[in-house]
Amino acid sequence: MTSKSDEDVFEQLYVADPKFAEWVLYQENAFSHALAKGYISLLKNAEPDQIRKYCRLVREAGENGPTLGRLMATYLVPILTYGENGFLEHFLHTLDIMLSKGTYTLRNPMDSLNSFLESGDTESCMPYLDLLCDTFSQEMSYNQSLHLVHSMPGAVLSFQPCKRRWQIRQLGRVARKDFRLSDPFLNGMEKGLHRLSQKALDRFVSLGLDKFRNNPRLGEKFFSLDSKLGIDAYSDMLVSVPISQVQHSLNRYLRARTGIAISIRPLSALGKACLSEEGNSGTDNYPTVCSDGKFIYLPDEISFFENKGQNTELCKCLAKLESAHHEFGTSDFDLEKAAEKIGQSYKISSEPGTRNPKFETRNPKLSDLECFFEFFPIRALAADLFTIFEHGRVRLMLNRFYPGIVRQALPLLRNEAIHISQENKAADIMFPLYERVGLGISKEKCSEMTDEIRTETGAAAELFERKINADDSVETCAELVFETYQKLENLIRNMSICGHPEDFRYHPLKTPFGRKIRPDFFFSAFRNFGEIARKLKSGLEQKGIKAYKSDIRKQLIRNNGAVSAETLREIMARRAQNAEYSVENTAHTLSELREILNDLSCPAFQVSSSEEASGPVSWHREWDCNLGDYLQNHVRVLDRFLTGPESDFYSLTLNHHQGLVRQIRHAFELLKPEGLLLLRQWTEGDEFDYRALLDFAMDRKAGITPSDRLYIKRMKQQRDVAVLLLADISRSTRNIVPGTACSVLDIEKKAIVLFCEALQVVGDAFAIAGFSGTGRLGVDYFRIKDFDEPVNEEVRNRINAMSPQRSTRMGGAIRHAVRHLGQITAKVRLLIIMGDGFPNDTDYKREYAIEDTRKAIFEARSENIHARAITVNLAADAGLDALYGPLRHNVISDVRELPDKLLRIYSALTK
Repeated sequence: MTSKSDEDVFEQLYVADPKFAEWVLYQENAFSHALAKGYISLLKNAEPDQIRKYCRLVREAGENGPTLGRLMATYLVPILTYGENGFLEHFLHTLDIMLSKGTYTLRNPMDSLNSFLESGDTESCMPYLDLLCDTFSQEMSYNQSLHLVHSMPGAVLSFQPCKRRWQIRQLGRVARKDFRLSDPFLNGMEKGLHRLSQKALDRFVSLGLDKFRNNPRLGEKFFSLDSKLGIDAYSDMLVSVPISQVQHSLNRYLRARTGIAISIRPLSALGKACLSEEGNSGTDNYPTVCSDGKFIYLPDEISFFENKGQNTELCKCLAKLESAHHEFGTSDFDLEKAAEKIGQSYKISSEPGTRNPKFETRNPKLSDLECFFEFFPIRALAADLFTIFEHGRVRLMLNRFYPGIVRQALPLLRNEAIHISQENKAADIMFPLYERVGLGISKEKCSEMTDEIRTETGAAAELFERKINADDSVETCAELVFETYQKLENLIRNMSICGHPEDFRYHPLKTPFGRKIRPDFFFSAFRNFGEIARKLKSGLEQKGIKAYKSDIRKQLIRNNGAVSAETLREIMARRAQNAEYSVENTAHTLSELREILNDLSCPAFQVSSSEEASGPVSWHREWDCNLGDYLQNHVRVLDRFLTGPESDFYSLTLNHHQGLVRQIRHAFELLKPEGLLLLRQWTEGDEFDYRALLDFAMDRKAGITPSDRLYIKRMKQQRDVAVLLLADISRSTRNIVPGTACSVLDIEKKAIVLFCEALQVVGDAFAIAGFSGTGRLGVDYFRIKDFDEPVNEEVRNRINAMSPQRSTRMGGAIRHAVRHLGQITAKVRLLIIMGDGFPNDTDYKREYAIEDTRKAIFEARSENIHARAITVNLAADAGLDALYGPLRHNVISDVRELPDKLLRIYSALTK
């Protein structure tokens, strides 16, 4: 039975070649379908000669059986479409060799070959065919060949595309010697040989083959890195530096130098598609470093040099240079500031009557810098000019504040620039301009150029120095682009070899190590804050307040979405430096600004002010697992009492669970110490121990030296225990527990009631608190009962007033609870955390949130505070072990389970 699409394919085939179509219809079903589809595909992409070859070869294969015919019909299509001269002949030769072992050897190797062709990796195809020829031309058993056709293609596909061609050649050298060496070599590749450079891997293979000739067993272990000799040779030849090796030290350095919460990540985390777009410039110059404002992305491993020390140095230099763009405000570019700066310059330099330039944010999906580039006819040229001037500006700023970085990094950049200029001999003004401005190379040492280019680059370099010395802001670079663009575009067009203007195509600038300004990354990472800043700016302007969008966004990023009246006044003060707005911008008091902020209707605004707080504010650090360090004073915790109306919830819970209350009271009564403890056999005490006196007399009569422990001591037993119950009252606690009619919070509140009854019986000091919040600046810590407060009517009303709030930033709440508990002098201090699962908040999710919470719990243990968790409504999850530690948490789904769990925790820790 054929589908409509199959019928269409056969119809097209019949129209193209009726005789061939008739022959196809007589073949086996799967074979005929594959053949028809392959033929139609070639009609669109191949020459007539190739189509005739296809038909002939497939027919010949089909005569040997439909399976071989179908495989040929499928895999010949990409080979004829993408293959180069001589490739088809090499493929057919390889096919003959593999067919000598059996048709079963074809599918997996041909699938891999097809993947190479379709992905554009044609350079790996010929070495791959050589590998197959060398391997399967050897004598081997059926099981051995079956193993190779499964293991080898998959392994080759796993090689990094940039290294695949020469890694396949080295695998071919090994397999040519003995196909049995393929497995040890591939094992070694998985263990680390893939990190060797091309020359190092060639030396390693040569050394391994020498070992194999002398001792086959030793050679196998050498290739698989199972011998000390192989491991030592690999270590000596390894020159690449994995990012994981320097990540931690670089994170600490960046944090200490910039004060910004930015850390290192591998480039692979961005994805190949994101990097290949090369947003502004459109160049194919693959980057080795870029940033989105939250992370600096470096290659997963750097093997640029044949020396490990140099590669490590390069890695550090690239990170330092990229961090300078954050430190010196590249991402703070503001289109309005640039327009004002250009407008002022334009008024001075232009003739009377000339209109000032106007820049507009025409596309809300673009950053301000991208919108600036859109103003120019050749967007990529404007982006490259900005890159040149901005690299030059950052170079001067580094030279002013960190001259050591300049001395360390510039030689690397200048040496790479020499290689680029040697590869590109064409007359081009952009790269000499980059050398002069971006790298600070003198005109005598720049690459060769014409007199015209030398004159123009000199003039642009002088203009750059004059402008930057007057104002070193990032918007000055935009002014430089505006002033130099037209002259440089005309010069580039005149130097172009194209005869017609419509054929002109700008070739983007190639920079050392692919360093470019990528505003699209930063814009995407902080898109939400950018949108809030735009709306807030618009709202403020309606109230007569002028502010720059970049200043608002900067404060939102710094405060995680919060903006206060005090912050707004600082922003207005910056804008007030422009005399046009200075009077109206300073006419508002703080109280008026708070009213204006409260009047703004946009729900996305998170407004903070000191007047909101109904309790003291504390600041706590937070562990950043990406940075590998603490973010000091990062989390703001508002400490306040929970208030609520009078309620009989407490008494109703006691009545409804009378049996549980009796059970838990009886259990905890047993923990209560007896009044006096009698201690025997002391050297001093309240009275003689008559049993010890009898022993004393008998020992003396027997001639044994008697013990002097003859007294009884009576000691009054007292428990010295303090407990804090910390309850999660986030939004998720409103969820219903499966199999019950109660929400998570209902069970938590009932558990708190039972907790109060139990601890009142045993007489230990205890406190109760709840926590919730939104964002790092909005963590709420609700006091329900303090240590010195009895369980009175007010406390009972507070328990009833507990209701689902917002999110769960658990680390900050735990640190605040530990601070309270740490002030209590008790022999045993216990923190019981009650919640419904894992921490979750704005920019506080998954691994980051779990690692911070774990750190907070470790900090509690370091202060001799025992932390235990009771989780409601969550099945057994291995993640809880990672969060709290094994055997340090319990799960309940019904309040009836609480007495047993609470007694077990309590008795184990407070004896």
